[in-house]
Amino acid sequence: MPRFYTVDRSNNINQDMVFSLQKNYTDYEIWTVQDIYSERDVITRIDQLYSEGLSEHGIQYLIKYGIVLFQEGTRSPLPITYTQPMIEAIFELIRQSEFPQLPSRMQSMFAWCNLSDAREFNSSLGDKHSIFEVESENAFIADQRLLYLGGSVIGAYEMARKYWSGHRSNNYKLEAVIPLPAIIGNKI
Repeated sequence: MPRFYTVDRSNNINQDMVFSLQKNYTDYEIWTVQDIYSERDVITRIDQLYSEGLSEHGIQYLIKYGIVLFQEGTRSPLPITYTQPMIEAIFELIRQSEFPQLPSRMQSMFAWCNLSDAREFNSSLGDKHSIFEVESENAFIADQRLLYLGGSVIGAYEMARKYWSGHRSNNYKLEAVIPLPAIIGNKI
C-alpha cells in the first residue's frame, strides 16, 4: 500500500489514531448574513453537499475561516482579504463539476509523498512537530504549487483544472489528498 507522511501541526496525532469525517458543527461559530441565511441554512447546505461529513480541513475552510478579515473584537473589515478560503471554494467547485470521481479536499487529510518533503516542511515550521506515516490506496497525488488563484477568476479555474487533472508545474511539490477515514501509522 502506498505510504505518505503527514506533519502533525496540531500536536494531537498519535499512532493508530483514525482520522474520520465529522458531522457535528455546533462547536464552531458559523458566519451568517442577517435576513439572508441562517446557521441552519449553512448546516443544511453542508449536509446536502457532504452528507458523510467534513474533514478538519473542510471545517476549517467551509466554517471557521471567514472570507473577509475583521479587526479583532469587531465586525469592521480590514482592507485585506484572506484568499485561501476562495482558493478552496473554486478548487472544490471545479472538482465537483469536472472531476467528481476524485476525493474532495473538504473530506480529506493531506500528506507528503516522500519523507524528505515532510522533513523540509517541518523544518520550515521550526522542526517542532512530529511526522507520521499514513497509508492509502485511494490517495490523489497533486501539485500543491497549483493551489493559487492565478491572475483572474478564469485563471483560478485553470489552476484548479490543472491541479485536478494531475498536471505538474516546473517546480512541482506533490501532496497526497487522502480521503477519510485514514489510520495514522508509525511516528518517524
